[in-house]
Amino acid sequence: MPESNIQTAIDTALQVASFVEQLASGVVLTEPNADARLKSENIFQRKTYASRNIQHLKRLMTQTWFTDALTMEQFTAINNAIVAGEDYLD
Repeated sequence: MPESNIQTAIDTALQVASFVEQLASGVVLTEPNADARLKSENIFQRKTYASRNIQHLKRLMTQTWFTDALTMEQFTAINNAIVAGEDYLD
């Protein structure tokens, strides 16, 4: 896979990880510029978003081409988001 595609995948995964962390912590719902659609949706819908994003991150973390390109900080951020998201879903 071209290096630019790998970097794009990493950048996207980090954005997804940040979103999952925000959902899990409730920040998405309290920020003034938070997504109005998310604010209006019920907990089931928000948990569905979290679940889909967690599954995406987990799939990426099984790919050697992806994990080999991550820094330790990126790896940790994604893993932390997966854990926080799974706690949020429970």
